[in-house]
Amino acid sequence: MSTTAISIRLDSDIKKQFDDLCKEFGISTSAAFNLFARAVVREKAIPFPITTNKNESEKRSIAAQDALTRSQSWSSKEEHEWTEEEIDELIASYRRQKRNK
Repeated sequence: MSTTAISIRLDSDIKKQFDDLCKEFGISTSAAFNLFARAVVREKAIPFPITTNKNESEKRSIAAQDALTRSQSWSSKEEHEWTEEEIDELIASYRRQKRNK
């Protein structure tokens, strides 16, 4: 599979916060954007609700915590190439948590 570079503009404060969170999750910024892009293509939709409702934000943080837990089980902190199965399971886990709330 060939890859290509993209360029996006972000507020510098948001970029710093995003980079820091990605580090906490154990993934690179590039891997996070790849994860997002794959989920959008697979679902043909944004894979999370866009809302100002705090409860929805809390639900999204559960999915992020799940990703962090998985990343900590990897044998090294090198960039992890997410498989389609891992991405599918992360999305399914989020949906199960959403249904159970």
